[in-house]
Amino acid sequence: MLRIIIADDERIIRETISRLIDWESLGIQIVGLCKNGLEAYDAIIDEYPDIVLTDIKMPGLSGLDLIEKLTQTHERIQFILLSGYGEFEYAKKAMRYGIKHYLLKPCNEQQIIDAVEDVKHELLKDPLESIPKSFEKTLFHSLMAEGIFCGGQIPELSDSYVNYLDFQNTPYSIHYLYFLEEKNLLECTYLIDEYMAVKCIGMLYHILYVKNTLLILIKGWEENKPSLFEFIDGLHFDSQTVQTTHRQDQYPNLESLFCILIQKLRRYDRIYYIDGCKKIPIYNYSCCLENLSDVCSRYWEKGMDSTALKSALEELFSSIQERDFLVYLLTKILIRQGQYLSGQVSLIVTELLLHVNEAKTVPEITALFFRNFDTFFPAASVSAYKPFIEKLLAYTEEHLSDPNLSLKWLSENYLYMNVDYVSKQFSRQTGEKFSNYLNKLRINRAKSLLIDCDTEKIYTIAEQVGCGNNPQYFSQLFKKYAKMTPTEYMKKMAGK
Repeated sequence: MLRIIIADDERIIRETISRLIDWESLGIQIVGLCKNGLEAYDAIIDEYPDIVLTDIKMPGLSGLDLIEKLTQTHERIQFILLSGYGEFEYAKKAMRYGIKHYLLKPCNEQQIIDAVEDVKHELLKDPLESIPKSFEKTLFHSLMAEGIFCGGQIPELSDSYVNYLDFQNTPYSIHYLYFLEEKNLLECTYLIDEYMAVKCIGMLYHILYVKNTLLILIKGWEENKPSLFEFIDGLHFDSQTVQTTHRQDQYPNLESLFCILIQKLRRYDRIYYIDGCKKIPIYNYSCCLENLSDVCSRYWEKGMDSTALKSALEELFSSIQERDFLVYLLTKILIRQGQYLSGQVSLIVTELLLHVNEAKTVPEITALFFRNFDTFFPAASVSAYKPFIEKLLAYTEEHLSDPNLSLKWLSENYLYMNVDYVSKQFSRQTGEKFSNYLNKLRINRAKSLLIDCDTEKIYTIAEQVGCGNNPQYFSQLFKKYAKMTPTEYMKKMAGK
């Protein structure tokens, strides 16, 4: 689900927008309602939204100031600007930052929805389109196995796979072919593959087989393809003892499909995922999976160090002889660990999974995994905080003069970790949000600098503590935390 912050200094406007639109139906979660630019900036640092719907003129920081401060380090954020009459000069400046959506007040519900749908399209179109279909099939197989035999709930599973599979916005359909006897399975799937290659070019689909039932899961609406239904309906095999029957179900997205399908498939001890002429079994390796779950939970949740994790995984993998099951386990581990890594390292995870999928033997796969183990599971050091939090704190203090510091930038470009995970861990370990920590650090640094500063040079303090060339913003931030202006503080410390 995408995240949005709404910022407007008029309470009735921001609250009306938040209530007027059914955001959940749009696949969007409101993570902040802000009454001025200062609040909006802090909320963006803490909540890393995908979309910011903001008034162009606000006290403290205007919508333009927000865009100027954030476009360099939060390039993925999409802005929608609200403006009153007579503010076209502001709009022209916004266009220079690449802002495409500019709504004139008063605007109606549909205008806002249209703008939001446009930015949704921009946000969602690129990452998933770049994933090779062969890799998506591997992910789908892994997700299916995890859902069926690990007892995972879809919301939990989708958190792990959300960077690779679209659970909310792409429709799916399932064709069920009942009473298909196993002796006719490969002939049937060959005919389907042949038909799809000619008549449904580019359409991604998955084939499952369980207890004389063939399931064809198709990604996307089958627009203008009524012949596909007719083709499957007309499949006939001379050696069948009973005639096959066929039906089709449609689902608005992958999440709704899995919620229903997995409950049905969990009753069986073996399901086949069909890939070309290969029947890839999904077995109920419950004991092995329980051991893996125990080992991984000790690492992810209870602080097991990476050396112990490596030793436990080596012992676990030594008992596995089946290549496809090992590929599934490694996919499960790396996808989960990918949640805690930044986009750059997640890309390396993707590349490794592609290599794992291409490897032919169990020894080749295990060697590939452990050769790259330290990249994804770095050794930890003993500290009051987790090592990455220590690094984050040290970097922030050392680079406090950088006005572009944000948790998102630090997570992705310095720690190479997932910002959502870092945000939760930071709050849990320090007891406060990153924006509050950063602002307090800046004000405390400013206080020490102000003691020996002339009133005329307050603007230089603003730059030294990361408020940029914006003394007004610095003054407002200082007053918020120190309960007095910088000038008043200087006089107080001088005993005047």
